Amino acid sequence: MKRFKFKLQALLNFRKHLERVAQQDMAKTVLEVTACEKQIDSLQISHGQSALQLEQIVEKGVGAEIFRQHQVYLGAVLEMISQEKQRRVQLGKVLEKKRLALKKRSIDKRAMERLRESQAKEYNQELLVAEQKELDEISSLKKAREISNDTK
Repeated sequence: MKRFKFKLQALLNFRKHLERVAQQDMAKTVLEVTACEKQIDSLQISHGQSALQLEQIVEKGVGAEIFRQHQVYLGAVLEMISQEKQRRVQLGKVLEKKRLALKKRSIDKRAMERLRESQAKEYNQELLVAEQKELDEISSLKKAREISNDTK
């Protein structure tokens, strides 16, 4: 008997490929978001440590120039934290778009797989019906021979 062949297998393979590409894109964006969050955490720790260091220096007494340098540094760290938070928001939007794209690719692939499964099931049903018909014919021919041999 002839094996089942899905006529749209190339399209299914392509949709699987597109889904893998979308998964990779999303994974890359997730890594970027994670790196951005780590950078924010690192900057916040640095800001906290620098603020404590400034307090200790102020308690001991410090010149205006050194105090101003510390203040400028703290301001720059706060600005960097702000920029990283904005970047995280943008990456979050990109991540959501990629998540939706991955969802669409997965749905497309699943739809094609379901079509393949239903066609395979239909093919197998037709094959079973044909086999049963063939077995019925063989059985009826055998019975007819037995009857004709008995009458002789």
